[in-house]
Amino acid sequence: MAGHRLIMSNYKELLHCNNEGGIILAPLKWKIIGILIAVFGFLIGFQNPANAAPLDFGTTRIYGARQIDTAIKVSQAGWQHADTVLLANCDNFPDALVAAPLSHQLDAPILLTPVQGVDPYVMQEIKRLGAKKVILLGGVKALSNQVETDLENAGFPAPERIWGQDQFETAQKVAERVGSKGQVILANGDQFPDALAISAYAGETETPILLTEAKTMPDSTKQELDKLQQNGDLNTIVVGGEAVISSSTLTDLKNVQRIAGNDRYETAADVYDFAQNDLPATTTYVVTGENFPDALAAGALAAKQRAEIVMTQKTTLPGPTYSVLSRPTESPYSMVIVGGTAVISDQVTGMLEGTIQPPSLLAGVTIVVDPGHGGPDTGAIGPAGTYEKNNTLAVGLDLENDLRSAGARVIMTRTTDVSPATGTYSELSDLQARTKIANDAQADMFICLHNDSFSNPSASGTTTYYSSASPVADQSLTLAKNIQSELVAAINLNDRGVKDAPFYVIKNTKMPAVLIEIGFISNPDEEKLLGSPGFQNKAAMGIYDGILKYKGY
Repeated sequence: MAGHRLIMSNYKELLHCNNEGGIILAPLKWKIIGILIAVFGFLIGFQNPANAAPLDFGTTRIYGARQIDTAIKVSQAGWQHADTVLLANCDNFPDALVAAPLSHQLDAPILLTPVQGVDPYVMQEIKRLGAKKVILLGGVKALSNQVETDLENAGFPAPERIWGQDQFETAQKVAERVGSKGQVILANGDQFPDALAISAYAGETETPILLTEAKTMPDSTKQELDKLQQNGDLNTIVVGGEAVISSSTLTDLKNVQRIAGNDRYETAADVYDFAQNDLPATTTYVVTGENFPDALAAGALAAKQRAEIVMTQKTTLPGPTYSVLSRPTESPYSMVIVGGTAVISDQVTGMLEGTIQPPSLLAGVTIVVDPGHGGPDTGAIGPAGTYEKNNTLAVGLDLENDLRSAGARVIMTRTTDVSPATGTYSELSDLQARTKIANDAQADMFICLHNDSFSNPSASGTTTYYSSASPVADQSLTLAKNIQSELVAAINLNDRGVKDAPFYVIKNTKMPAVLIEIGFISNPDEEKLLGSPGFQNKAAMGIYDGILKYKGY
Protein backbone atom coordinates (compact mmCIF):
# COMPACT_ATOMS: atom_id res chain seq x y z
CA MET A 1 0.00 0.00 0.00
CA ALA A 2 1.31 3.41 -0.87
CA GLY A 3 2.26 6.12 1.57
CA HIS A 4 0.28 8.81 -0.22
CA ARG A 5 -3.40 9.71 -0.04
CA LEU A 6 -6.25 9.97 -2.51
CA ILE A 7 -9.71 11.34 -1.79
CA MET A 8 -12.61 10.30 -4.00
CA SER A 9 -15.04 12.84 -5.39
CA ASN A 10 -17.38 12.32 -2.44
CA TYR A 11 -14.42 12.78 -0.03
CA LYS A 12 -15.65 9.86 2.07
CA GLU A 13 -13.23 7.09 1.23
CA LEU A 14 -9.45 7.06 1.26
CA LEU A 15 -7.99 4.94 -1.52
CA HIS A 16 -4.46 3.67 -2.06
CA CYS A 17 -2.66 1.71 -4.72
CA ASN A 18 -1.15 -1.56 -3.57
CA ASN A 19 2.21 -2.72 -4.80
CA GLU A 20 0.61 -4.20 -7.89
CA GLY A 21 -1.17 -0.98 -8.81
CA GLY A 22 -4.61 -2.13 -7.61
CA ILE A 23 -6.91 -0.22 -5.23
CA ILE A 24 -7.45 -1.16 -1.60
CA LEU A 25 -9.64 0.53 0.97
CA ALA A 26 -8.75 1.86 4.43
CA PRO A 27 -5.19 0.47 4.72
CA LEU A 28 -3.74 -0.22 8.14
CA LYS A 29 -1.65 2.94 8.31
CA TRP A 30 -4.72 5.10 7.85
CA LYS A 31 -6.55 3.22 10.60
CA ILE A 32 -3.63 3.97 12.89
CA ILE A 33 -3.67 7.60 11.84
CA GLY A 34 -7.39 7.77 12.47
CA ILE A 35 -6.83 6.54 16.00
CA LEU A 36 -4.09 9.11 16.51
CA ILE A 37 -6.32 11.89 15.25
CA ALA A 38 -9.11 10.84 17.58
CA VAL A 39 -6.72 10.73 20.51
CA PHE A 40 -5.16 14.11 19.84
CA GLY A 41 -8.34 15.91 18.75
CA PHE A 42 -6.65 19.28 18.73
CA LEU A 43 -6.41 22.22 16.39
CA ILE A 44 -3.39 22.38 14.16
CA GLY A 45 -2.21 25.92 13.55
CA PHE A 46 -1.34 27.01 10.06
CA GLN A 47 2.31 27.18 9.21
CA ASN A 48 3.09 29.81 6.64
CA PRO A 49 4.98 28.22 3.79
CA ALA A 50 8.62 29.27 3.65
CA ASN A 51 8.59 30.91 0.27
CA ALA A 52 10.81 33.16 -1.74
CA ALA A 53 10.33 36.25 -3.84
CA PRO A 54 12.28 38.05 -6.58
CA LEU A 55 14.93 40.38 -5.20
CA ASP A 56 13.97 44.02 -4.98
CA PHE A 57 16.38 45.73 -2.60
CA GLY A 58 17.62 49.23 -2.25
CA THR A 59 21.41 49.27 -2.50
CA THR A 60 24.25 51.51 -1.40
CA ARG A 61 27.97 51.00 -1.79
CA ILE A 62 30.91 51.57 0.55
CA TYR A 63 34.19 51.64 -1.32
CA GLY A 64 37.49 53.33 -1.87
CA ALA A 65 40.20 53.25 -4.48
CA ARG A 66 42.23 50.79 -2.37
CA GLN A 67 41.33 48.29 0.34
CA ILE A 68 42.85 50.80 2.77
CA ASP A 69 40.39 53.43 1.59
CA THR A 70 37.46 51.03 1.74
CA ALA A 71 38.27 50.30 5.39
CA ILE A 72 38.35 54.04 6.05
CA LYS A 73 34.93 54.42 4.43
CA VAL A 74 33.64 51.54 6.60
CA SER A 75 34.97 53.33 9.67
CA GLN A 76 33.32 56.58 8.65
CA ALA A 77 30.01 54.79 8.06
CA GLY A 78 29.98 53.28 11.53
CA TRP A 79 31.90 55.51 13.93
CA GLN A 80 31.77 59.21 14.63
CA HIS A 81 34.14 58.71 17.55
CA ALA A 82 36.22 55.83 18.89
CA ASP A 83 38.56 55.74 21.85
CA THR A 84 40.36 52.72 20.41
CA VAL A 85 41.32 51.75 16.85
CA LEU A 86 42.47 48.33 15.68
CA LEU A 87 45.13 48.41 12.98
CA ALA A 88 45.89 45.41 10.76
CA ASN A 89 47.89 44.67 7.64
CA CYS A 90 46.01 45.55 4.45
CA ASP A 91 47.21 42.41 2.68
CA ASN A 92 47.10 39.92 5.56
CA PHE A 93 43.57 38.53 5.73
CA PRO A 94 43.50 36.58 9.02
CA ASP A 95 44.53 39.31 11.45
CA ALA A 96 41.68 41.58 10.41
CA LEU A 97 39.14 38.76 10.21
CA VAL A 98 39.71 37.46 13.73
CA ALA A 99 39.49 41.03 15.06
CA ALA A 100 35.69 41.39 14.75
CA PRO A 101 34.96 40.15 18.32
CA LEU A 102 37.60 42.47 19.79
CA SER A 103 36.30 45.34 17.66
CA HIS A 104 32.81 44.84 19.07
CA GLN A 105 34.06 44.48 22.62
CA LEU A 106 36.02 47.74 22.42
CA ASP A 107 33.68 49.52 19.97
CA ALA A 108 36.75 50.00 17.81
CA PRO A 109 36.82 50.20 14.00
CA ILE A 110 39.33 48.12 12.07
CA LEU A 111 41.69 50.10 9.85
CA LEU A 112 44.27 48.73 7.44
CA THR A 113 47.75 49.86 6.54
CA PRO A 114 50.83 48.52 4.71
CA VAL A 115 53.52 46.67 6.60
CA GLN A 116 56.06 49.48 6.20
CA GLY A 117 54.17 52.28 8.00
CA VAL A 118 50.91 54.09 8.65
CA ASP A 119 49.23 55.29 5.48
CA PRO A 120 48.62 59.08 5.64
CA TYR A 121 44.88 58.69 5.04
CA VAL A 122 44.68 56.10 7.81
CA MET A 123 46.46 58.48 10.17
CA GLN A 124 43.94 61.16 9.23
CA GLU A 125 41.07 58.80 10.05
CA ILE A 126 42.56 57.84 13.42
CA LYS A 127 42.72 61.54 14.27
CA ARG A 128 39.16 62.15 13.04
CA LEU A 129 37.93 59.44 15.39
CA GLY A 130 39.66 61.11 18.34
CA ALA A 131 41.29 57.81 19.24
CA LYS A 132 43.31 57.63 22.41
CA LYS A 133 44.70 54.15 21.82
CA VAL A 134 45.78 52.07 18.82
CA ILE A 135 46.11 48.28 18.99
CA LEU A 136 48.28 46.62 16.36
CA LEU A 137 47.23 43.16 15.20
CA GLY A 138 50.17 40.99 14.15
CA GLY A 139 53.91 40.93 14.60
CA VAL A 140 56.53 43.06 12.88
CA LYS A 141 56.21 40.96 9.72
CA ALA A 142 52.64 42.20 9.44
CA LEU A 143 53.11 45.72 10.87
CA SER A 144 56.71 46.84 11.13
CA ASN A 145 58.25 48.85 13.94
CA GLN A 146 57.88 51.88 11.67
CA VAL A 147 54.11 51.69 12.25
CA GLU A 148 54.72 52.20 15.97
CA THR A 149 57.14 55.05 15.23
CA ASP A 150 54.64 56.77 12.92
CA LEU A 151 51.94 56.68 15.59
CA GLU A 152 54.23 57.99 18.33
CA ASN A 153 55.52 60.78 16.05
CA ALA A 154 51.88 61.77 15.49
CA GLY A 155 51.40 62.21 19.22
CA PHE A 156 49.74 58.92 20.09
CA PRO A 157 50.95 56.82 23.01
CA ALA A 158 53.00 53.72 22.22
CA PRO A 159 50.53 51.26 20.66
CA GLU A 160 49.66 47.92 22.16
CA ARG A 161 50.55 44.96 19.95
CA ILE A 162 48.70 41.63 19.94
CA TRP A 163 50.74 39.16 17.98
CA GLY A 164 52.14 35.70 17.49
CA GLN A 165 54.67 33.99 15.29
CA ASP A 166 52.05 33.35 12.60
CA GLN A 167 48.35 34.00 11.92
CA PHE A 168 47.35 31.03 14.07
CA GLU A 169 49.16 32.27 17.14
CA THR A 170 47.99 35.84 16.55
CA ALA A 171 44.41 34.55 16.44
CA GLN A 172 45.06 32.73 19.71
CA LYS A 173 46.33 35.92 21.34
CA VAL A 174 43.31 37.88 20.11
CA ALA A 175 41.06 35.12 21.46
CA GLU A 176 42.76 35.34 24.85
CA ARG A 177 42.18 39.07 24.87
CA VAL A 178 38.49 38.69 23.96
CA GLY A 179 37.83 35.85 26.40
CA SER A 180 35.31 33.05 25.92
CA LYS A 181 31.72 32.63 27.08
CA GLY A 182 31.69 28.89 26.45
CA GLN A 183 31.83 29.16 22.67
CA VAL A 184 34.55 29.47 20.06
CA ILE A 185 34.64 29.60 16.25
CA LEU A 186 37.14 27.59 14.22
CA ALA A 187 37.91 28.62 10.62
CA ASN A 188 40.60 27.91 8.06
CA GLY A 189 43.54 30.29 8.47
CA ASP A 190 44.89 29.90 4.94
CA GLN A 191 41.71 31.06 3.20
CA PHE A 192 39.59 34.07 4.11
CA PRO A 193 35.95 33.39 3.01
CA ASP A 194 34.68 31.29 5.91
CA ALA A 195 36.11 33.54 8.62
CA LEU A 196 34.71 36.56 6.79
CA ALA A 197 31.28 34.95 6.45
CA ILE A 198 30.95 34.46 10.21
CA SER A 199 32.78 37.60 11.32
CA ALA A 200 29.60 39.60 12.00
CA TYR A 201 28.15 36.84 14.18
CA ALA A 202 31.49 36.41 15.94
CA GLY A 203 31.66 40.13 16.55
CA GLU A 204 28.12 40.65 17.81
CA THR A 205 28.30 37.65 20.16
CA GLU A 206 31.96 38.37 21.01
CA THR A 207 32.87 34.79 20.18
CA PRO A 208 36.61 34.42 19.55
CA ILE A 209 37.75 33.08 16.17
CA LEU A 210 40.59 30.58 16.14
CA LEU A 211 42.32 29.50 12.95
CA THR A 212 43.46 26.10 11.78
CA GLU A 213 44.81 24.31 8.72
CA ALA A 214 42.87 21.86 6.59
CA LYS A 215 44.57 18.66 7.72
CA THR A 216 46.55 19.76 10.78
CA MET A 217 45.65 21.80 13.81
CA PRO A 218 48.44 24.23 14.80
CA ASP A 219 49.82 23.84 18.30
CA SER A 220 48.75 27.34 19.34
CA THR A 221 45.16 26.67 18.31
CA LYS A 222 45.10 23.27 19.98
CA GLN A 223 46.49 24.70 23.20
CA GLU A 224 43.83 27.41 23.30
CA LEU A 225 41.04 24.92 22.65
CA ASP A 226 42.36 22.61 25.37
CA LYS A 227 42.50 25.49 27.82
CA LEU A 228 38.96 26.60 26.99
CA GLN A 229 37.65 23.05 27.40
CA GLN A 230 39.32 22.77 30.78
CA ASN A 231 37.50 25.92 31.86
CA GLY A 232 34.14 24.24 31.29
CA ASP A 233 31.77 23.09 28.55
CA LEU A 234 32.85 24.49 25.20
CA ASN A 235 30.82 24.65 22.02
CA THR A 236 33.02 24.81 18.93
CA ILE A 237 31.46 26.17 15.74
CA VAL A 238 33.41 24.86 12.76
CA VAL A 239 32.92 26.92 9.60
CA GLY A 240 33.51 25.09 6.35
CA GLY A 241 33.43 21.52 5.10
CA GLU A 242 35.89 18.65 5.23
CA ALA A 243 38.07 20.15 2.51
CA VAL A 244 38.94 23.17 4.67
CA ILE A 245 38.78 21.61 8.15
CA SER A 246 39.07 17.84 8.33
CA SER A 247 37.12 15.99 11.03
CA SER A 248 40.34 14.16 11.86
CA THR A 249 41.64 17.38 13.44
CA LEU A 250 38.57 17.74 15.68
CA THR A 251 38.69 14.45 17.57
CA ASP A 252 39.66 16.07 20.89
CA LEU A 253 36.70 18.45 20.84
CA LYS A 254 33.54 17.37 22.66
CA ASN A 255 30.81 19.65 21.30
CA VAL A 256 31.27 20.46 17.63
CA GLN A 257 28.74 22.16 15.38
CA ARG A 258 29.75 22.39 11.73
CA ILE A 259 28.32 24.99 9.35
CA ALA A 260 29.24 23.95 5.83
CA GLY A 261 27.98 24.09 2.28
CA ASN A 262 29.22 22.72 -1.00
CA ASP A 263 31.30 25.86 -1.59
CA ARG A 264 32.14 29.15 0.11
CA TYR A 265 28.92 30.79 -1.07
CA GLU A 266 26.69 28.04 0.25
CA THR A 267 28.64 28.04 3.52
CA ALA A 268 28.09 31.79 3.80
CA ALA A 269 24.38 31.28 3.10
CA ASP A 270 24.24 28.62 5.82
CA VAL A 271 25.95 31.04 8.21
CA TYR A 272 23.32 33.63 7.27
CA ASP A 273 20.60 31.18 8.32
CA PHE A 274 22.47 30.24 11.48
CA ALA A 275 23.02 33.84 12.59
CA GLN A 276 19.70 35.46 11.74
CA ASN A 277 18.37 35.52 15.32
CA ASP A 278 21.52 37.25 16.58
CA LEU A 279 21.76 39.65 13.63
CA PRO A 280 18.21 41.02 13.11
CA ALA A 281 19.05 44.35 11.43
CA THR A 282 17.19 45.34 8.27
CA THR A 283 20.48 45.88 6.46
CA THR A 284 22.75 43.20 5.04
CA TYR A 285 26.34 43.66 3.85
CA VAL A 286 27.38 42.14 0.54
CA VAL A 287 31.05 41.18 0.35
CA THR A 288 33.22 39.47 -2.21
CA GLY A 289 33.93 35.76 -2.01
CA GLU A 290 36.83 36.10 -4.42
CA ASN A 291 40.42 36.97 -3.69
CA PHE A 292 40.07 40.63 -2.74
CA PRO A 293 40.72 42.16 0.69
CA ASP A 294 38.19 45.01 0.42
CA ALA A 295 35.80 43.39 2.86
CA LEU A 296 38.31 42.85 5.67
CA ALA A 297 36.84 45.57 7.87
CA ALA A 298 33.20 44.84 7.01
CA GLY A 299 32.65 42.30 9.79
CA ALA A 300 33.27 44.91 12.47
CA LEU A 301 30.69 47.33 11.04
CA ALA A 302 28.14 44.55 10.44
CA ALA A 303 28.59 43.33 14.02
CA LYS A 304 28.15 46.86 15.37
CA GLN A 305 24.88 47.19 13.47
CA ARG A 306 23.79 43.61 14.19
CA ALA A 307 23.63 43.03 10.45
CA GLU A 308 24.19 39.92 8.37
CA ILE A 309 26.83 39.30 5.72
CA VAL A 310 26.33 37.54 2.38
CA MET A 311 28.93 36.66 -0.20
CA THR A 312 28.98 37.20 -3.95
CA GLN A 313 31.10 36.72 -7.02
CA LYS A 314 32.29 39.70 -9.01
CA THR A 315 29.76 39.54 -11.83
CA THR A 316 26.91 37.40 -10.52
CA LEU A 317 25.05 36.43 -7.39
CA PRO A 318 25.73 32.74 -6.69
CA GLY A 319 22.68 30.52 -6.39
CA PRO A 320 22.91 30.06 -2.59
CA THR A 321 23.20 33.82 -2.06
CA TYR A 322 20.29 34.61 -4.35
CA SER A 323 18.23 31.95 -2.63
CA VAL A 324 18.89 33.00 0.95
CA LEU A 325 18.06 36.61 0.10
CA SER A 326 14.82 35.67 -1.63
CA ARG A 327 12.90 34.70 1.52
CA PRO A 328 10.48 37.51 2.38
CA THR A 329 10.19 36.78 6.09
CA GLU A 330 13.95 36.81 6.51
CA SER A 331 15.07 39.34 3.93
CA PRO A 332 16.69 42.65 4.78
CA TYR A 333 15.27 45.87 3.44
CA SER A 334 18.53 47.23 2.11
CA MET A 335 21.86 45.95 0.90
CA VAL A 336 25.24 47.60 1.44
CA ILE A 337 27.86 46.50 -1.09
CA VAL A 338 31.39 46.64 0.29
CA GLY A 339 33.99 47.33 -2.39
CA GLY A 340 34.14 49.08 -5.73
CA THR A 341 32.87 47.88 -9.10
CA ALA A 342 36.20 46.19 -9.80
CA VAL A 343 35.37 43.88 -6.90
CA ILE A 344 31.56 43.65 -7.06
CA SER A 345 30.19 44.76 -10.42
CA ASP A 346 27.14 46.86 -11.21
CA GLN A 347 25.65 43.68 -12.67
CA VAL A 348 25.45 42.28 -9.14
CA THR A 349 23.84 45.53 -8.03
CA GLY A 350 21.21 45.03 -10.72
CA MET A 351 20.54 41.50 -9.51
CA LEU A 352 20.06 42.74 -5.95
CA GLU A 353 17.74 45.49 -7.14
CA GLY A 354 15.78 43.08 -9.32
CA THR A 355 16.56 44.72 -12.65
CA ILE A 356 18.81 41.86 -13.80
CA GLN A 357 17.98 38.16 -13.53
CA PRO A 358 20.93 36.02 -12.37
CA PRO A 359 21.90 33.16 -14.70
CA SER A 360 21.27 30.46 -12.08
CA LEU A 361 20.05 27.13 -13.42
CA LEU A 362 16.60 27.46 -11.87
CA ALA A 363 16.39 31.22 -11.41
CA GLY A 364 12.80 32.38 -11.85
CA VAL A 365 11.38 28.87 -11.32
CA THR A 366 8.93 28.40 -8.44
CA ILE A 367 8.83 24.89 -7.00
CA VAL A 368 6.56 23.66 -4.21
CA VAL A 369 8.10 20.88 -2.14
CA ASP A 370 5.48 18.93 -0.19
CA PRO A 371 6.82 16.57 2.51
CA GLY A 372 3.90 14.19 3.02
CA HIS A 373 2.03 13.84 6.33
CA GLY A 374 3.01 15.74 9.49
CA GLY A 375 1.48 16.71 12.83
CA PRO A 376 -1.02 14.08 14.02
CA ASP A 377 -0.61 12.20 10.74
CA THR A 378 2.48 10.02 11.08
CA GLY A 379 2.10 8.42 7.69
CA ALA A 380 3.21 4.82 7.44
CA ILE A 381 5.03 3.31 10.41
CA GLY A 382 7.95 0.97 9.77
CA PRO A 383 8.55 -2.33 11.58
CA ALA A 384 11.16 -0.60 13.77
CA GLY A 385 8.70 2.16 14.65
CA THR A 386 9.99 4.90 12.34
CA TYR A 387 7.53 7.46 11.01
CA GLU A 388 7.09 8.31 7.36
CA LYS A 389 6.45 11.98 8.21
CA ASN A 390 9.97 12.35 9.61
CA ASN A 391 11.61 10.80 6.55
CA THR A 392 9.69 12.92 4.07
CA LEU A 393 10.48 16.12 5.94
CA ALA A 394 14.21 15.37 6.02
CA VAL A 395 14.31 14.73 2.27
CA GLY A 396 12.17 17.81 1.67
CA LEU A 397 14.55 20.07 3.56
CA ASP A 398 17.54 18.64 1.70
CA LEU A 399 15.75 19.12 -1.60
CA GLU A 400 14.87 22.69 -0.63
CA ASN A 401 18.57 23.46 -0.11
CA ASP A 402 19.54 21.89 -3.43
CA LEU A 403 16.88 23.82 -5.34
CA ARG A 404 17.65 27.12 -3.62
CA SER A 405 21.34 26.64 -4.44
CA ALA A 406 20.33 26.57 -8.10
CA GLY A 407 18.42 29.84 -7.67
CA ALA A 408 14.91 28.42 -7.56
CA ARG A 409 12.12 30.01 -5.57
CA VAL A 410 11.16 27.21 -3.18
CA ILE A 411 7.92 26.99 -1.23
CA MET A 412 7.69 24.35 1.49
CA THR A 413 4.23 23.17 2.53
CA ARG A 414 5.78 22.42 5.90
CA THR A 415 9.24 22.82 7.43
CA THR A 416 8.46 21.28 10.83
CA ASP A 417 6.23 18.53 12.20
CA VAL A 418 2.91 20.25 11.52
CA SER A 419 0.13 20.10 8.99
CA PRO A 420 -0.44 23.09 6.71
CA ALA A 421 -4.20 22.78 7.33
CA THR A 422 -6.09 25.39 9.34
CA GLY A 423 -8.72 24.71 11.97
CA THR A 424 -9.70 21.22 13.02
CA TYR A 425 -7.50 18.67 11.32
CA SER A 426 -8.90 16.31 8.70
CA GLU A 427 -7.40 14.40 5.82
CA LEU A 428 -9.31 16.54 3.36
CA SER A 429 -8.37 19.89 4.90
CA ASP A 430 -4.72 18.82 4.95
CA LEU A 431 -4.74 17.89 1.26
CA GLN A 432 -6.67 21.00 0.30
CA ALA A 433 -4.17 23.20 2.15
CA ARG A 434 -1.22 21.67 0.29
CA THR A 435 -2.95 22.07 -3.05
CA LYS A 436 -3.98 25.64 -2.28
CA ILE A 437 -0.41 26.64 -1.40
CA ALA A 438 0.79 25.48 -4.81
CA ASN A 439 -2.09 26.95 -6.81
CA ASP A 440 -2.02 30.30 -5.00
CA ALA A 441 1.71 30.59 -5.68
CA GLN A 442 1.18 29.75 -9.36
CA ALA A 443 4.11 27.41 -8.99
CA ASP A 444 5.95 25.87 -11.92
CA MET A 445 6.22 22.43 -10.28
CA PHE A 446 4.76 20.49 -7.37
CA ILE A 447 6.91 17.75 -5.80
CA CYS A 448 5.18 15.56 -3.20
CA LEU A 449 7.34 13.22 -1.10
CA HIS A 450 6.25 9.94 0.51
CA ASN A 451 7.36 6.50 1.65
CA ASP A 452 5.58 3.42 0.35
CA SER A 453 4.11 0.68 2.57
CA PHE A 454 2.60 -2.76 2.00
CA SER A 455 1.57 -5.76 4.07
CA ASN A 456 4.26 -7.93 2.47
CA PRO A 457 7.60 -6.77 3.95
CA SER A 458 9.48 -7.90 0.86
CA ALA A 459 7.82 -5.23 -1.29
CA SER A 460 10.50 -2.76 -2.32
CA GLY A 461 11.51 -0.03 -4.69
CA THR A 462 10.83 3.46 -5.95
CA THR A 463 7.74 4.73 -7.77
CA THR A 464 6.85 8.14 -9.18
CA TYR A 465 3.19 8.97 -9.79
CA TYR A 466 1.52 11.50 -12.05
CA SER A 467 -2.19 12.03 -12.66
CA SER A 468 -3.72 11.78 -16.11
CA ALA A 469 -6.63 13.77 -14.64
CA SER A 470 -4.32 16.73 -14.10
CA PRO A 471 -4.88 19.76 -16.35
CA VAL A 472 -1.22 19.42 -17.42
CA ALA A 473 -0.99 15.63 -17.53
CA ASP A 474 1.55 15.42 -20.35
CA GLN A 475 3.98 17.74 -18.59
CA SER A 476 3.47 15.89 -15.30
CA LEU A 477 4.26 12.59 -17.03
CA THR A 478 7.47 14.02 -18.48
CA LEU A 479 8.48 15.38 -15.07
CA ALA A 480 7.72 12.02 -13.46
CA LYS A 481 9.83 10.10 -15.98
CA ASN A 482 12.82 12.40 -15.50
CA ILE A 483 12.63 12.28 -11.70
CA GLN A 484 12.13 8.52 -11.61
CA SER A 485 15.17 7.80 -13.77
CA GLU A 486 17.49 10.13 -11.88
CA LEU A 487 16.21 9.13 -8.43
CA VAL A 488 16.62 5.41 -9.09
CA ALA A 489 20.14 6.06 -10.37
CA ALA A 490 20.97 8.03 -7.22
CA ILE A 491 19.59 5.65 -4.56
CA ASN A 492 19.84 2.32 -6.43
CA LEU A 493 16.53 0.85 -5.30
CA ASN A 494 14.25 -1.33 -7.39
CA ASP A 495 12.75 0.69 -10.25
CA ARG A 496 8.97 0.30 -10.00
CA GLY A 497 8.46 2.80 -12.78
CA VAL A 498 6.14 5.73 -13.41
CA LYS A 499 2.43 5.15 -12.69
CA ASP A 500 -0.81 7.02 -13.19
CA ALA A 501 -3.03 7.62 -10.15
CA PRO A 502 -5.67 10.26 -9.35
CA PHE A 503 -4.16 11.21 -6.01
CA TYR A 504 -5.69 14.41 -4.72
CA VAL A 505 -2.62 16.64 -4.57
CA ILE A 506 -1.34 15.80 -8.05
CA LYS A 507 -4.81 15.76 -9.60
CA ASN A 508 -5.89 19.15 -8.28
CA THR A 509 -2.73 21.18 -8.70
CA LYS A 510 -2.60 23.30 -11.84
CA MET A 511 1.08 22.82 -12.59
CA PRO A 512 3.20 19.76 -13.49
CA ALA A 513 2.98 17.62 -10.35
CA VAL A 514 4.38 14.31 -9.15
CA LEU A 515 4.10 12.18 -6.05
CA ILE A 516 7.24 10.22 -5.26
CA GLU A 517 7.32 7.02 -3.21
CA ILE A 518 11.04 6.96 -2.45
CA GLY A 519 11.08 3.46 -0.95
CA PHE A 520 9.12 1.04 1.22
CA ILE A 521 9.16 1.87 4.92
CA SER A 522 7.45 -1.50 5.50
CA ASN A 523 10.59 -3.23 4.18
CA PRO A 524 13.07 -3.50 7.10
CA ASP A 525 16.09 -2.87 4.89
CA GLU A 526 14.58 0.11 3.13
CA GLU A 527 13.23 1.45 6.43
CA LYS A 528 16.82 1.82 7.63
CA LEU A 529 17.82 3.57 4.43
CA LEU A 530 14.86 5.93 4.47
CA GLY A 531 15.82 7.10 7.97
CA SER A 532 19.50 7.59 7.10
CA PRO A 533 20.66 11.22 6.56
CA GLY A 534 23.10 10.08 3.90
CA PHE A 535 20.40 8.26 1.96
CA GLN A 536 17.98 11.16 2.41
CA ASN A 537 20.55 13.51 0.91
CA LYS A 538 21.10 11.16 -2.05
CA ALA A 539 17.35 10.94 -2.61
CA ALA A 540 17.03 14.73 -2.58
CA MET A 541 19.90 15.04 -5.05
CA GLY A 542 18.34 12.43 -7.34
CA ILE A 543 15.05 14.33 -7.38
CA TYR A 544 16.94 17.58 -7.96
CA ASP A 545 18.79 16.03 -10.90
CA GLY A 546 15.47 14.86 -12.32
CA ILE A 547 14.10 18.39 -12.12
CA LEU A 548 17.18 19.74 -13.90
CA LYS A 549 16.77 17.07 -16.59
CA TYR A 550 13.13 18.07 -17.00
CA LYS A 551 14.24 21.70 -17.47
CA GLY A 552 16.64 20.65 -20.23
CA TYR A 553 19.95 20.51 -18.35
